[in-house]
Amino acid sequence: MIQAFVFIEAEPGRVQELVKELAGMELASSVIKQVYAVTGRCDLIALIESPDIPSLGD
Repeated sequence: MIQAFVFIEAEPGRVQELVKELAGMELASSVIKQVYAVTGRCDLIALIESPDIPSLGD
C-alpha cells in the first residue's frame, strides 16, 4: 500500500464543501483518507491511499 498527497485547485467558495465531499471517497482502487484546506497556490491537499503506483493514476 502506498500513500500520496494530491494538490487540488477549487472554485472560489467551494473549498469547505469539497473537504466534506472528498473525505472518505473511494475511487477505482484508491481511497481518499484525509482532505485539508490550505492557503497558497492550491486550495486543498488530499491524502490518497492506493495499492500501487499504477492504481494511483486511476
